Amino acid sequence: MKKTLTRLGKSEALVITKEMKELTGIGSEVEVEIQGNAIVITPAHAAALPEALDRQAKFAAARERILGEYDELFRKLADA
Repeated sequence: MKKTLTRLGKSEALVITKEMKELTGIGSEVEVEIQGNAIVITPAHAAALPEALDRQAKFAAARERILGEYDELFRKLADA
């Protein structure tokens, strides 16, 4: 997903949509990590949110199904 940062004073902010919050279980408090050139945002209390873990598992399963189903197409697009 491509997002545009929003100017907030002298800083920039990433707007997290309602849908993104529902899919990840992120609330008002988050953990932020830098991993190489990536910023990783996770719910502060992920272990206490079994429904969030269930959503994440369903999302991961759907992602794997899609990647498996369209693997050949994705490879052709990557080579184009």
